[in-house]
Amino acid sequence: MSILDNFFDKLWQQYSEISPQALAIHQLFENKGETLVNDHVAFRTFADSHISLDIVEDEILALGYRLLDSYQFEVKKLDARCYIHDQSPTKIFISELRWGELSEQAQAIIQDIIEQGHKTLSSPLIDQSSAGISPLLSAGRLWQLPSYADYQTLAAESEYAAWLSVWGLRANHFTLFVNHLKRDPELSQVVELLQQQGYELNDAGGVIKGKQADLLIQASTMADTCLIDFKDAGKQPISSCYYEFAQRFTQENGQLYQGFVPSSADKIFESTSMKSILGGVASDDDN
Repeated sequence: MSILDNFFDKLWQQYSEISPQALAIHQLFENKGETLVNDHVAFRTFADSHISLDIVEDEILALGYRLLDSYQFEVKKLDARCYIHDQSPTKIFISELRWGELSEQAQAIIQDIIEQGHKTLSSPLIDQSSAGISPLLSAGRLWQLPSYADYQTLAAESEYAAWLSVWGLRANHFTLFVNHLKRDPELSQVVELLQQQGYELNDAGGVIKGKQADLLIQASTMADTCLIDFKDAGKQPISSCYYEFAQRFTQENGQLYQGFVPSSADKIFESTSMKSILGGVASDDDN
């Protein structure tokens, strides 16, 4: 198995453990005879830290990826980059939070998280199975679980920061590449099937985000939830990960568009919003 296969297998194992709907959706399509292809995987990070975009980029480049494009999300205070690989259809999307633009209280919480993580990383993370490549992007939470009070403080300003404070570095979502489906090759068909199966979909900006003229349309489930055992509040439901679906269209040069549409991606971030998820709890995890 290649280094790249090892990388994605570990990410998928971590992801599916706290996102059981992803396994169920895979089974749904496999039962229809489909071979699933992943369009992209995404990560969340903190800027100006030991896990900033500039630092984790080294791991991506070591896997043979190259930078495709950069994006900004001003309302959410995020910067992001997309990477592509000549031998893999799976793109990597990494964003980072400009946490220095949050309130002083939120900054103090994140500063403590960053300092804890820096101490954890004082000894290099080496995974022998990945031929010496540091598995930083699958390292999980490198700091102690924050208090529920701190989690709520972060969530009030940045759901992104709150999610990252609990889950750390791991795949935030995987994405089904709709173009490769044989029975349901249109995103509208996939959405209809998922709704028939009872999955709650992210409807921020519409269930299907973007239009064919954008060369990319997307949809996503709302994230699963996990019960997290906080020292100050006991077990509380926290959003974990979601599953995304992407259909790409051909450019004038005859090649499929490989980038992202910021206005659509901005709405996809809402898939981990606890405001829409509190209806149920999927699993238990105290990571």
